[in-house]
Amino acid sequence: MTVPGLPAQHEIVDPTGPPAPRRPVRVAVAGLGRAGIAHAAAVSSIPGCELVGVVDARAAARRDVRGLGYDAPSFGSVAKLVARTQPDALFVSAGWQERGPIARAALEAGVAVCVDPPIAPTLAEAAAVVRLAAERNTPLASCHALACHPVFARARAILASGALGEIRQVRSSTYLSRVFSPESQQRAAPAESAGGALVHSALDLLFVLLWLLGPPVLVRATSRRFYGPFEDEIHTMMALPGGAEVGLDCSWSVPGYPRQSSVIEAEGANGKMLISDDALEVELASGHGPLPSGPLRLGHSELPQAARFDLGGETLYLADASFLAWVAGGPPPAGRGDAALEALRVMDVVYESARDGGKPIAFVAP
Repeated sequence: MTVPGLPAQHEIVDPTGPPAPRRPVRVAVAGLGRAGIAHAAAVSSIPGCELVGVVDARAAARRDVRGLGYDAPSFGSVAKLVARTQPDALFVSAGWQERGPIARAALEAGVAVCVDPPIAPTLAEAAAVVRLAAERNTPLASCHALACHPVFARARAILASGALGEIRQVRSSTYLSRVFSPESQQRAAPAESAGGALVHSALDLLFVLLWLLGPPVLVRATSRRFYGPFEDEIHTMMALPGGAEVGLDCSWSVPGYPRQSSVIEAEGANGKMLISDDALEVELASGHGPLPSGPLRLGHSELPQAARFDLGGETLYLADASFLAWVAGGPPPAGRGDAALEALRVMDVVYESARDGGKPIAFVAP
């Protein structure tokens, strides 16, 4: 059932249609692994955008991307890329240790940057990158694509409207069948990683929880390791300022999830909500605006299909298009730098609590 008049989030669909830059944007991509190639493909399909260059220190990676049919010039360094192509924006999908330096080099040159999360391997380095972007007055974002999923974006509109009333309890989970041996953990979480399942699989969901509900005041967490030095599952509880508790369970070692599945269940004074990749289900005790009382299901297929490109879902296209629309003078995307940094600050406290056996730790925003 479609609900007329229910507001959409500007990050996804505004009154003029899907996100698109208001002027031509010259775009480059740094890091030519799977994620970087996906960004290049998405950018090539966004109206008004031109892929002007790609960069990777690995000659083999540059050769491979040419073999895929991309004819944009390729470079071995960001400095050469910027000097020769003068991009307006750069998507950074490089390795963990490279992200911070690449982002800083681009920002110093006045190039807008969107980094695959996390922005940098340490909180201190990520904070320094965010400060630099603010000092340079240059757009910086992190590609938290789940926030651009039409179902999750519509859920935010409903929560913001107050339809559920005061939030009492939230439970969330994200599962993936990825790590079942020491070798697979090494592939999923290189030695220089900040952690395991949380940072590699659940950071997007943690970001969305903060985007929907705001930051917590207290955090406690426990984790378990099965296949190596990093956590393979983590269980987190966060207390909101009003007393509501928000749970997050994550594992990348669960059979039956070849594709990642994220779910949020929220209960408020006036009803409850279930958010998943498939649908948004709402049940209200009393109607609120265009939302009727009783059960309501909004399937993903019933929501606006705004993306012009789909690679394992439309969220990557929507995230990239939203960022580039910001670069061209539009509204900021959900994953703007300061919001992404807040998620990293909360994640840092989650890890601190897990290391201390689940000790409750206050989260204090700087």
